[in-house]
Amino acid sequence: MILSIDGGGIRGILPGVILAYLEEELQKKTRNPEVRLSDYFDLIAGTSTGGILTCMYITPDENGRPKFRAQDVVGLYLKNGQEIFSIPFARRLINWFGLFEARYPVRNIEKILRAYMKDIRLSQALKPCLITSYEIFQRKTIFFNKLDTAKSETRDFLLRDIARSTSAAPTYFKPAQIHSTYGNPLYLVDGGMFANNPSMCAYAEARTIKFSALPECAGKVDYPTATEMVLVSIGTGSHGDPYSYRKAKRWGVVGWLRPLIDILMSGNSETVHYELSQMFGAVDPANLANYFRLEPTVGTASSAMDLATPENMCALEEAAKTFVSNNVNQLNRIVDLLIENK
Repeated sequence: MILSIDGGGIRGILPGVILAYLEEELQKKTRNPEVRLSDYFDLIAGTSTGGILTCMYITPDENGRPKFRAQDVVGLYLKNGQEIFSIPFARRLINWFGLFEARYPVRNIEKILRAYMKDIRLSQALKPCLITSYEIFQRKTIFFNKLDTAKSETRDFLLRDIARSTSAAPTYFKPAQIHSTYGNPLYLVDGGMFANNPSMCAYAEARTIKFSALPECAGKVDYPTATEMVLVSIGTGSHGDPYSYRKAKRWGVVGWLRPLIDILMSGNSETVHYELSQMFGAVDPANLANYFRLEPTVGTASSAMDLATPENMCALEEAAKTFVSNNVNQLNRIVDLLIENK
């Protein structure tokens, strides 16, 4: 069972609410209120806001159990979203429209991530994971994975630093500079630059894992193929408002900056969905039933990644609940598969 979560800024509320529903249904059907998502998914992948969600789901408490309920993770956004995406008045005056530096200061998001994840390291994560980021100095993709930490302490990082790195969207936040346990530095920006939908990365990673050798995944199939895995991929309502040709034809570098990031991210998500649909159905069309792409819409909310007003966050939460209401049968099928494949 693989879970993959797209990037999308404050729109992370959408997959957060959907996953909270899945967790609640797991608790009802197993009659165990202590059940958490990480008890049932064998690999969790995330990019940007999806990377933050992933880090939260795999954070352990002092007893080695999941520290947060899925609903607590939604609370990170609802309680702190406005603070994360706030601009001090002085910064507004000297950084008009984010022309001279990143739009938002990082001290708020770093403070919040520290409060939630403390000093937990990737090596302590509850389950195998894959969290994306891009290294701007070495010019290479970075995949944070718990399994890699067993190879070298140079690959072990604080979960809060990973969450900061995967969500360092250019123009929104400055790049992250983080250090491993060993002390080697990485200079990172948002993983959405190359894998806003990390589902294909998660599939590729699962194909290389000997799950039966992992205590937390004992009894699972090693190096699974598409016919031996269930993949749940959740979007963040990336289909935003259309761009007018009449306006776009007049855009220069500044005009294209924000739309370009949006188009790159949504285009990647759609491309990966197409590729996985083809792959899962290639051997047997019936196998498509093991691939779930959940793509909620934003409803009446704005599709902007950084509009974290109370009104817009409430609208995003309502949009997610509407998606749940309209897709109960599909979501309950996922719950049944999670229990069946435990």
